[in-house]
Amino acid sequence: MGSVILGLFLLFLCLPVPKFDDPYSTVLTAKDGELLGARIADDEQWRFPATNSYSPKYIACVLEYEDQQFFRHSGFNPVSFIQAMVQNIQAGEVVRGGSTLSMQVVRLARKNQPRTYREKLIEILLAMRLELHYSKKSILDLYAANAPFGGNVVGIDAAAWRYFHTTPDQLTWSEAATLAVLPNSPALIHPGRARERLLDKRNTLLLRMTTSRVHAPRRFHLPKLSPDDYELALLENLPDKPYDMPMLAYHYLMLQEKEHKGEQIHSSLDYHLQKNVQEIMERHHQMNAMNQIENAAVLVYNYLTQETVAYVGNNPTAKDASMIDMVKAQRSTGSIMKPFLFAAMLDEGTLLPTMTLPDIPMSLSGYTPKNYSGQYWGAVPANVALQQSLNAPFVYLLKEFGHQRFHSLLRRLSLKGIVFDADHYGLSLIVGGAEASLHDLVHAYGRMGRKLAAAVNEEFDEEVPDNVVPFSADAVAGTFDVMKGLTRPTNQIGWSGFSSAKQVAWKTGTSFGFKDAWAIGLTDRYVVGVWVGNADGEGRPGLTGVGVAAPLMFDVAGILKDSYTYPAATAAAMEVEVCAESGYPPSEVCPHTKKVKMPNVELKTGVCPYHKKVFLDSTRQYQVLPDCYPVNQKVFETYFVLPPVMEWFYKKHSSMYRPLPALYPACATAHPDEVMAFVYPKSDARVSIPIGIKGNRQQVIFEIAHRNPRKTIYWTLNNRFLGTTRLNHQMPIDVEKGRYELRCVDEDGVELYRRIVVN
Repeated sequence: MGSVILGLFLLFLCLPVPKFDDPYSTVLTAKDGELLGARIADDEQWRFPATNSYSPKYIACVLEYEDQQFFRHSGFNPVSFIQAMVQNIQAGEVVRGGSTLSMQVVRLARKNQPRTYREKLIEILLAMRLELHYSKKSILDLYAANAPFGGNVVGIDAAAWRYFHTTPDQLTWSEAATLAVLPNSPALIHPGRARERLLDKRNTLLLRMTTSRVHAPRRFHLPKLSPDDYELALLENLPDKPYDMPMLAYHYLMLQEKEHKGEQIHSSLDYHLQKNVQEIMERHHQMNAMNQIENAAVLVYNYLTQETVAYVGNNPTAKDASMIDMVKAQRSTGSIMKPFLFAAMLDEGTLLPTMTLPDIPMSLSGYTPKNYSGQYWGAVPANVALQQSLNAPFVYLLKEFGHQRFHSLLRRLSLKGIVFDADHYGLSLIVGGAEASLHDLVHAYGRMGRKLAAAVNEEFDEEVPDNVVPFSADAVAGTFDVMKGLTRPTNQIGWSGFSSAKQVAWKTGTSFGFKDAWAIGLTDRYVVGVWVGNADGEGRPGLTGVGVAAPLMFDVAGILKDSYTYPAATAAAMEVEVCAESGYPPSEVCPHTKKVKMPNVELKTGVCPYHKKVFLDSTRQYQVLPDCYPVNQKVFETYFVLPPVMEWFYKKHSSMYRPLPALYPACATAHPDEVMAFVYPKSDARVSIPIGIKGNRQQVIFEIAHRNPRKTIYWTLNNRFLGTTRLNHQMPIDVEKGRYELRCVDEDGVELYRRIVVN
């Protein structure tokens, strides 16, 4: 007999333990636990991953309603089962179930098989097997996570949100009682379906809870419903139709679901910031849509904690492509990467913050950069070139730095859109020739911010290794200080007059053809990145970084409780003396100097090349050369002398510029490069004949810059005289395809020539 019992017990142990293998919804919550969004499970059910964290009130209500003896049986309660059978026979119908909570868990796991005596026996056996394998708490968790709550809502976590817009651990007595009775009659939750019966069931259970005698171990801390709480619970209304699932971070949820499908994702997103950013984007979208600009993206990143706090991948109300995540999309960068080059050259000592750079039409390695405005200033300080995002000076800097080295630096910044080799991009790398994503750019600027914070922020004591950020803290500080001085967009005029105004170090970018508008701003802890455009790549007039991206960026930065207050240099920076006018280390003839801070590296710029000692005649009206004027009558003055093309553009905008005096009549002709230079064409250039609107060939216009525009210049092409110019040295020429030699001679005999190929 003993062996038979042992055999039956071993056979019992061989029974499978009921398990649930249903798919779960992917659920995204904010840092404070607020629900940001969810994706329905693959079987079209709202079944949240179980948190197993719910109110003791809910446990008390479930046990009172479903299984008062839960803690006293081992899966099957024969007393309750017999009582249910007697009552059902007397009523002639099923009026009471005899199933324990454990049996109900088995029934849920077996997908609600038809109610037969055979099935009931299976449920009893498996319930007992369940009790042997799981603790009572685990069985309660299985029931709460898989019970049906009407429609396609499964589990207490989804039900608490859908019906009461709360979490299971925050349920009131009324809410707990409602959810306790629902699995028994889940159809009652829907409006119009005998809601009075649901109300009656809830109120009946609440009344029972005032005298409940459910016995549970002390560790469960089951509460008692007091008379006062009972009266208050009766006053609460039943839920109306289920709440719609929020969609405050759709693209971030889609991104996370790739690796965490069917999981509860506790993100670092700030619920209120995320919501406010979406509202700000909607306001801007209403304005931009009038210009057929449909898409935008905003990313806010706390670079101190390395946490994403707001992520909106696209305008939720955009007509087209709103489902495309533009935070991760690779787009043309425009000028948004210029600060990287600025910082890199500060670090190697080949650039000083106010150093004069050429801003002229130029042809470098076959590439001809143009400023966005179409204007050139001739000569500009480096910081002004960055603040005004001038293309020509930065293409010049990239030529000096080397596009291969800059390409390598961008790779170190983890810009994944740099997919071709350096020569594919050439010098266009600095003005939008490459692509990057908003995500990668924001994180690149964020790493720079961490490097600076580690050096100057006393509350941030983490070290940032050099292999993570290819810039020194001082290079970052100097670059960000320049970015802090950018002129704000028109909607920010007068911002500094407000006591609540926040300082931001920022930069914009606009891609060729007005297809992408960028703005990135930094405070002491945040990077705010913005992209605006059309996902399909359609360009629109006025789609610029300053015009549409920067206003959105500043509105987002304005709701952050932070500002940019970091210094322009760290304690490790060195102070150097520079020429006040050129920004270079002073030569012996620089009249005025000033001090600037820079990284503690060896300077490689050379001394000021623009201040020169110029010898004059005794009247100081003419410039003289050593062999054409008496030595004892010569005097000298210091002049700020720019090369001819730089001077030609510079003096248009600078009334203070003092050009060199004319040569003394008896002196020999000066070197041509000191007197005049071609603006167009450049040396040995290929010239394309412009085509008019009607398809007709236009004239080619050649141009020369002369130190003295009043001088007459004589033009010849292949020894054919073309004419003369004075003041405005431009010569329109009708030419056919072929090879030519262009010669220009001024009235003093200074001669220039160019070999050109006309296409």
